[in-house]
Amino acid sequence: MNTREGGSGAGGVGNYLLHRAKPHLPPWLGMAGVGLAGVLGHDRWAASPAAAVGLTLTSVALSGGAWVMGKAASKQRRLHSAITTAAGSAWLTAACLAGPTAGPVDDAYLMGGSALALSWNVRIFMRTSDTSGEGSSDGGLMEKIGLARAQIRAARAEPNRVTARVGLVPGEQTNDDVPRTLPRIASALNLPTSAVRYAPDPDSAREGDLVIVPEDMLNQTEEWEGPSNLGGSIADPLVIGRYDDGAPLQLWLPGDPEAGRNTTHLLIAGGTGSGKGDAALNLQTEILSRRDVTMVFSDPKAFQDFRPLLPAYDWAVEGGAPSEVMVAAVQAAIPARTAWLGAHGYREWVPEAAREQRDPKRSCRPGTVCGCPGMPFMVTWWEEAANTLRFIGDDAFTGITQEARSAGMSVVVSLQRPSYDQMSTSTRAALPSVVALGCASDDEGFCLPDEVLAAGAHPGAWRNRKPGYCYIVSSGIDEDRYASPGRTWRFTPRAVDTMKLLALWAQRHGATADSVTAHALKSVAGAAYTGRLAPDTAAPPAPQARADDDQDVDDVDGLLVDPEDEGIDEEAELPKPQQGDDTPLFGREAGRKPSPEESRRLFAQALDEFEGAGLMVVGPKDFMDWCDRHGLSRPWVSARLKEAAMEGRLEQTNTTGRWRIVPRPVGSPAALTAA
Repeated sequence: MNTREGGSGAGGVGNYLLHRAKPHLPPWLGMAGVGLAGVLGHDRWAASPAAAVGLTLTSVALSGGAWVMGKAASKQRRLHSAITTAAGSAWLTAACLAGPTAGPVDDAYLMGGSALALSWNVRIFMRTSDTSGEGSSDGGLMEKIGLARAQIRAARAEPNRVTARVGLVPGEQTNDDVPRTLPRIASALNLPTSAVRYAPDPDSAREGDLVIVPEDMLNQTEEWEGPSNLGGSIADPLVIGRYDDGAPLQLWLPGDPEAGRNTTHLLIAGGTGSGKGDAALNLQTEILSRRDVTMVFSDPKAFQDFRPLLPAYDWAVEGGAPSEVMVAAVQAAIPARTAWLGAHGYREWVPEAAREQRDPKRSCRPGTVCGCPGMPFMVTWWEEAANTLRFIGDDAFTGITQEARSAGMSVVVSLQRPSYDQMSTSTRAALPSVVALGCASDDEGFCLPDEVLAAGAHPGAWRNRKPGYCYIVSSGIDEDRYASPGRTWRFTPRAVDTMKLLALWAQRHGATADSVTAHALKSVAGAAYTGRLAPDTAAPPAPQARADDDQDVDDVDGLLVDPEDEGIDEEAELPKPQQGDDTPLFGREAGRKPSPEESRRLFAQALDEFEGAGLMVVGPKDFMDWCDRHGLSRPWVSARLKEAAMEGRLEQTNTTGRWRIVPRPVGSPAALTAA
């Protein structure tokens, strides 16, 4: 049995007292050693002038050495050590030359020596009593960085990550005082600033976790090797890279009622050269490799980075008018999807909603199994959204972002600078999740919340010098990870073949738009929405070259005739004069004036032609060639546009002079005639 803890006899008491006295014995042993040295020195050097000089120089050297060697210690400890050394060496010199009992030498030894030994005992006692309950092991770090008396408590070590609990001084320090000290902590540990973060405890104003990552594992570029979960559910995490401690860099788009996670919209922001394109490719390949999700995609850059993935999208358009149609179509799909989910008892989209509805509790027909086909999750992606916002208006996505989450949809907006002059404040507020890549320091506040920046996040330090470095703030991620930097996988030309294979897999095994969503999109986009094509769908035949463009005259059989003149009967009489034929060619608007009946017929025919070609947003300039073919004037077209809008065939867009064609209902006589 341990006698110090459990002994009750005289031996146990003695051992306990000896144990408690051990830390305080060194100063007294030092005092005894100096006294013994004085006695022996006087016996040897009492009458030696050379010894007097040597002892004096030694005393000065010891005092100066103690001051220099204590440079790394605190000011109080350094001064205390220097005074003790100077007093001890001075007394030793006097004792060796005059004798330890001569005059006041012995009194100085008893009084001064005891006082110095006791002062060290008090110092030891104060240090142990201050930390006996909370054991600090910071080695004076907190005092150096300006948080004196703050305590670093028990630390938790993980692979390449150390998390230490910080307790601040009650009533004197708060969690707001810690972020400004992070650069000094990084300096003291010789680490980059991004390697030190602080996560305040939400339940305390003076406690939090100090996170230190000693080794940056992001310096080495890792290439993309393929999707992380081919054929999995969109509800599973999307892995797009790794954190600086080696943990997977991941996020979620759909919600999870069991985990308390909501469906989220995502903002991808980063300056030129920051790796925003690779971040988008990482996320898109993860989405398109899942079995229960569809994606509509707008890219004003003509799919420069995403062309290998084109067959995998449910609908892909370039910028301008096609993107404007897509915005309106997605807005129409939201209430249709919400109604379907509500009819089947879903408060929000879950993976079960994508499967055939065989559960009586999920039936739209009470009392029986409805067997309705499932509804896949839907992602609407707006690449280089600043271009679309300039074309449509800064509040183009406001309605979508505010309503889409309940419809089983996520909105992804990618742009360089998400400032409030680029998009409306309502849209920005509805994008709670963000992948923030390198940017200008002035733009950090547009990308990340203030509390994440205060915790140590600093994307402005990267700019475009570290492509792929990013911070992710999103539902489902631990908040102490928000200020942890990560890096996305890099896409190189070697990834193109794998991307093409992924697009082929998505065509064959990925989800297709459900009938409810497809009908809603077609109700606005008409023929412009085709849905994902099957992999064996034949490409349209290439247009034949005209004889006068690509062939020699000698290779052409017969007469050279313009296509518009083919079929003209040379013997037929000329048509009778019509109203407007005698209008002067100059000085007035060119073109004849057809009768009202013919006007309506011609204009309806033009709209049907545009709709059949997938051109759903039109304006006067789109009718220029058509007017030339029919000999009609531009003012006549402007008047017909207004009439068609009043009749419900056109709708005014956000752009002045631009009109959106309202598709004819499927199966209507007009639609059948147009087809």
